[in-house]
Amino acid sequence: MTWTDHQFDPAQLITVHHTLDFDGSGATDYRQVVRAVYEFHASSAHGGRGWGDIGYHLVIDPNGVVYAGRDTGDSAPIFRPGAVLRPGVEVVQAGHVYNANPGNIGICLIGNFDVTQPTTAAVIALRDVLGTLCAGLGLNPLTQVRYINPTTNLTVDMPAISGHRDWSDIAGPTGCPGDHLYNRLPLLRAEALQPYGS
Repeated sequence: MTWTDHQFDPAQLITVHHTLDFDGSGATDYRQVVRAVYEFHASSAHGGRGWGDIGYHLVIDPNGVVYAGRDTGDSAPIFRPGAVLRPGVEVVQAGHVYNANPGNIGICLIGNFDVTQPTTAAVIALRDVLGTLCAGLGLNPLTQVRYINPTTNLTVDMPAISGHRDWSDIAGPTGCPGDHLYNRLPLLRAEALQPYGS
């Protein structure tokens, strides 16, 4: 892990992804898939990105297990070490939406949801994570957020819980997180109003 420049910015919104090529098919241990995503993002070997760390804050496998992604310098994902989940808490910059990473929390489900449905366990885990984050950050998941990139001053209105494809005009065209997951986002937003579906 060589991405040691831990830039922190106030959390503004959440973006959902799928792994696409690292879809987990044939995997007996999804930790191997998470490791493969890490190696592709962290290393430039074999056509990898060469970023020095995984680009997502969290990764969710088909069994609903949630993995830490982008390191904060304290072996914990997402927030500045020692921070409390609250509105305005600072999030470490990751690498999941080109031109719009500062303050943008990236959550990625293992799978190719262009061709398959996400598992029930993965969707429940995503719902729970989204609900917890929205409640703690004071985000209304049913609204639009005025996202401002503090580095470039790019300003755009975006759903509080977006799919990667919602950023296509800014980050480049993509179908991520696949139709089968993207089409679930309206229900997931509604469920995120009540953490853990309560």
